[in-house]
Amino acid sequence: MLLSLQSLYSPQGIAMLISIFLFVGFFHIVYQCFLHPLAKYPGPLLASLTNVWKTYYVYKHILHEKLVELHEQHGPVIRIGPNDLHFWNAEAIPAIYKAGKAMGKTEFYDGFTTFNPNLFGTRNEALHSVRRRQVSHGFSQASIEKMEPIIDDQMSILINHVKGFAKTGEIFDMKNLISCFVLDVLGDVAFGRSFDAQIAGRADEIPAINDHILLSCLIGEMGAWQDVLKALMGYSPIAWIRRITRSRRLLKEKCASCVRRKMEDPSERLDLLQSLVRCQDPGTGARLTELDINTEAFAMLVAGSHSTSGTLGFLFWHLLHNRDVLDKVVQELDTSLGPLSGNQVGYSIKGLEGEIPYTMACARENFRIHPVFSMNLWRRVNMYGAEIGEFIVPHGTNVCISNYALHHNPDIWGADHNTYRPDRWLEGKANTSNLIPFSVGHRMCIGKNLAMTNILKTTSTLLAMFEFETLSNQPARLLSSGIGELEGGFLCRVKMRRSRGEE
Repeated sequence: MLLSLQSLYSPQGIAMLISIFLFVGFFHIVYQCFLHPLAKYPGPLLASLTNVWKTYYVYKHILHEKLVELHEQHGPVIRIGPNDLHFWNAEAIPAIYKAGKAMGKTEFYDGFTTFNPNLFGTRNEALHSVRRRQVSHGFSQASIEKMEPIIDDQMSILINHVKGFAKTGEIFDMKNLISCFVLDVLGDVAFGRSFDAQIAGRADEIPAINDHILLSCLIGEMGAWQDVLKALMGYSPIAWIRRITRSRRLLKEKCASCVRRKMEDPSERLDLLQSLVRCQDPGTGARLTELDINTEAFAMLVAGSHSTSGTLGFLFWHLLHNRDVLDKVVQELDTSLGPLSGNQVGYSIKGLEGEIPYTMACARENFRIHPVFSMNLWRRVNMYGAEIGEFIVPHGTNVCISNYALHHNPDIWGADHNTYRPDRWLEGKANTSNLIPFSVGHRMCIGKNLAMTNILKTTSTLLAMFEFETLSNQPARLLSSGIGELEGGFLCRVKMRRSRGEE
């Protein structure tokens, strides 16, 4: 052994290792570019050789933009990984996301595991089916409506802050204001306790959630290298990598603390965590363990706040930068909903969506042009292969269609796909089946009802009471590692609209 090691480090041994490395590398390049079943599909050369290409653009927070650019250049299907195809056309939606077990989730979702795989991250279809039955009641529209007084408590704090800005004329950051409000709503509704972000004007959880999403998507996009990356990241000499791993630990500890407190001191107060503690499988009567509750609560903390606050930030940006659209929204609120009464904190969510069709069109257009949940939700073609549109995709291939790319396909939305134009939803030309901000199929986001409640209540209430003026004139740009937000700050001024606000 000693002699063999000595020979290995000799000039001849080193030359042999270099030769082997070059041969393997050359063979890998030849196979991936000319012999691989996906070699016929266009895309960046580096992407066909390694997942590092995707991971780099996730790190830069612009993978969604790069995908649109590549589709504009190459057409409806592009190869963005050694074994990965990204689709652009609408016929790919049902073929990929409504195919059930024929399109199982890939290792990408393992990157999100903190406790155990949760409802979003589990690749086990049987477990997903059981877990969704267990928790679905707590996320139903009826349950969310019962929690509306909790949301109104946080809405009161938000309104008082905005009243204060109106009184003093102070310039404030709308994006930060909304982020703190949404986090506190989530804390109250999901965990039975506010994070007091609105009082402090900040919260450590907000940047930590960004970091967790970045970490998850970086690991997830690296495929077979995930276990190695997870093991090495905690020892990285690179400061930002150490930071995002610390952020995940912070969120994990915060979540576990909330769950432990709820289980040790249960109350009758209706919230989502209480629903998880009490929930049962309708078929078997099985309850969730503490580990199960931690697992699902962590998902609520991460996805529930960031996606909603990011969406609201963009919605207000678009409304304040399109005054004719804003005027129509305010007129609709005045006409359809009337003024808030003296004891109303905000408009009731019950039936609200049907009463304000133009405002809903604005929300849909916001989901279309800037869907903040922009990550690639990868599925794997099973052993029989798949037909996706005109393409026959071989088994074992990873496939997806990101909503940002889909929502910017001019063949679907027209040449003005980069223009915020809510009227497209009232002209009968836009198809809601091509709008997938919450995904589709049996894996659709279970938090959709809570998100829409927050979005509609916040928008209608604030615009009914206040007149906002934006001082931010930079173009709206989505920066996203998977769940994103408006780039930069969002500075505004505000004044009262209704005499009620002066009481």
